[in-house]
Amino acid sequence: MAKSVYSLVLSDEVIREIDQLAYRNQTNRSNMVNQILAEYVSVPTPEKRMQEIFDRMEALLLGTGVENNAFQLQSLPSETMFSLRSAIAYKYNPSVRYSVELYKQRDDDGAFGELRVGLRTQNQALIQCMSEFYNLWNSTECQYFEDIDAAADGEKYVRKLKLKTTDGTGEKLSGLTVGDVISTYIRTFDRALKAYFERVGSGRDTGAPIDAVYQQYLKGEVFV
Repeated sequence: MAKSVYSLVLSDEVIREIDQLAYRNQTNRSNMVNQILAEYVSVPTPEKRMQEIFDRMEALLLGTGVENNAFQLQSLPSETMFSLRSAIAYKYNPSVRYSVELYKQRDDDGAFGELRVGLRTQNQALIQCMSEFYNLWNSTECQYFEDIDAAADGEKYVRKLKLKTTDGTGEKLSGLTVGDVISTYIRTFDRALKAYFERVGSGRDTGAPIDAVYQQYLKGEVFV
């Protein structure tokens, strides 16, 4: 959505209220004015679409009645990011953090955002386990999709998000549907991670449960 510079004459009282609202929404004055006016004249904005997606994700992953609620909401660093954490059954129960950043416009490769997974730890054994899981997960995904854009660095994993559909309608998906798709992927990733840790150190194949979880994911029609 293109933007231009305009001069407006506004009262000091209005600006004070706008600035307070912008602060609460973690944005700046210009963007807040743009959002208010866009909503008033019913013009969709990237910020509005992001909020719809994040609201849907919160309802699906953290809402009342969600079965086996494994996630806790983290404080949101900005209006373009959504962050969760989930505990792993490993010694001192460390928490993995899932952060989704949405772009205001797609990048040159068609990605509309990225998922970052990581945890803070100095435990080298745990770091090695996470690194092994990331490699197993990436190998599993690459068996089914050729254009996976992901990178792992020790305990950190970053994956670009691109919509893939079985009927070619990815460009027409609504914000709510995008929230569904991202939530399903995060839930699948978390299930696979926990299934992996259930087998760590047992001598059993740690890759088999990852593939089994991913097979369930592939029964859907829209993917990232």
